[in-house]
Amino acid sequence: MGLFSKWVESLAYEYEILPSCTRLVSPRSHCEKCVESCHHQAVSIINGKPAINHRKCVECGKCMSACPVQAVAGIYPERTIIQNQLVMKGQNIPTVIELLILYKQGIKEVIGESPSQVKLWRQPVEEANSILNQLGERPISISLKSVEDEVYYSRREIFTLWKTEAKSVLKQVVPARMRFNQNALDWQKYYQDYQFTRVTIDQEKCILCGACQSLCQKKCLEIQDDSFMISPQGCSGCQLCADACPEQAILVEDRISKKQETRLPVFQNVCTACHQPFTTLREDDEKCVACVKREMYVKNRKLG
Repeated sequence: MGLFSKWVESLAYEYEILPSCTRLVSPRSHCEKCVESCHHQAVSIINGKPAINHRKCVECGKCMSACPVQAVAGIYPERTIIQNQLVMKGQNIPTVIELLILYKQGIKEVIGESPSQVKLWRQPVEEANSILNQLGERPISISLKSVEDEVYYSRREIFTLWKTEAKSVLKQVVPARMRFNQNALDWQKYYQDYQFTRVTIDQEKCILCGACQSLCQKKCLEIQDDSFMISPQGCSGCQLCADACPEQAILVEDRISKKQETRLPVFQNVCTACHQPFTTLREDDEKCVACVKREMYVKNRKLG
């Protein structure tokens, strides 16, 4: 393949699944948000892993928006913004997450030229407004309005890179992979005074194995020498920590509240069986996890 052919190929792109996908990180993951979001049935789970059927994919961006860890790579579709107003165009209705991000970028109004457009867009706008209300923010308005022929793109527009009709020579020559913008959909970072999940640790079950800490891509869980810190502000609700926990000691629930951290004390005890030091969330634990499991195994063998 010549240099020109390679360059042309670099300008094209197809949506792809990144290694950061929770199903690729751990076989215990049950996440199917990309599948559930695709109305064209272009995403499916094959042998436990998500796969994109590019013949069906219309690159609408719904799977990109739905992925809690921004593991669907691509270029988010074009949006038309005129003087901080989001203009309704076509059938590609925005997701609630997109609207919440655009809101923080200064977009407070959605406008359309036909009642049918307004009807199609009303549901996601109302859902976004429900969340904004809980955050103490003013709602996004939606209305019929004539759109000017000459389009002025706001400097605050966040999704400025798209596949076709590039606006400058620079955008045309930059390889598509360098223009992927899925990380712009990490919407929790736009609302840093709030958290959108509640993460609960069952202290009677947790054995401080550290699996949740090592798997959490948002760094919401941290086991320290004297405490187990839970910081859900950046939690996207991917459920990987709960799915991977061998003791089923983690519960992740969708819930909006002010940002807060939880500190669970970690105790340094000495096992009465093996006499080795161990850490635990239960101050009165006398035996380490290994010894407890060993005794249970021996007991079950005798009973069997």
